[in-house]
Amino acid sequence: MNNINLIGIRNKITLGIPITSIPLKVTYYSRVSTEHNNQLNSLTNQSTYFTNYIKQNKEWTYIPGYIEQGISGTTDYKREQFMNMINDAKQNKFDLIITKEISRFSRNTLDSIKYTRELLNNGVAVLFLNDNINTIYSDSELRLTIMSSLAQDEIRRLSERVKFGMN
Repeated sequence: MNNINLIGIRNKITLGIPITSIPLKVTYYSRVSTEHNNQLNSLTNQSTYFTNYIKQNKEWTYIPGYIEQGISGTTDYKREQFMNMINDAKQNKFDLIITKEISRFSRNTLDSIKYTRELLNNGVAVLFLNDNINTIYSDSELRLTIMSSLAQDEIRRLSERVKFGMN
């Protein structure tokens, strides 16, 4: 049950029509992995930015976002808001999810691919702003796989550095 006509939107974008000029129900996903003050400020800033970004586009309908604090992106089972977002997508509550970057969405390559595919199968695209990846495009999965792998490796290297420092 698709929310949006992905092929129709791809055609419009190919013709030069910006996605911000296409009527869509749009939400966002924000996550930080710790509850340190600087990360909580980042979370507030992300939420404010996304809310304003969505509301400033006259063709878009704002749907309140999904926010997680103090939650790692390496697994999905502890991410209640993320799973709520996936379930709401299946209920046609929105057409597009905006997130800052792939590492905010997931730090696991397989999860990134699994959930973006699942969302697309339900007619929901994901726009990763900083990575300039929009899953509405047919070539996005290749780029998403590469960038997700980098995000996953980044967390592995960070973990190794922390363990080394503790030893």
